[in-house]
Amino acid sequence: MKAKKVTLNKNGTPRKSGSGRKKGSNSFVRISFSQLKDYISEKTPITVSRVWLEDLGIISAEEIKLEKIEPLRVETKAEVEEESSKILFKVTKFEEDA
Repeated sequence: MKAKKVTLNKNGTPRKSGSGRKKGSNSFVRISFSQLKDYISEKTPITVSRVWLEDLGIISAEEIKLEKIEPLRVETKAEVEEESSKILFKVTKFEEDA
């Protein structure tokens, strides 16, 4: 049996055993679009990999370099609340009889 190669930290000390990503672990899962569309609407923003878009041929590296691709605009909580918090009302003043 071979001895494991010791990995060093930036400061030169040996890295703890078991630190880092475990063999076989993965952050990604496969899901069909038909399953996904049951949970999201057509307007839901989805974060995807730039490399994945290049592989699909949707964008090219030249477009990215020339900045033809618009960056994702994230609405702030204040912008969302501003639109939803507008309430229309009418104030009626009643005069009291004395």
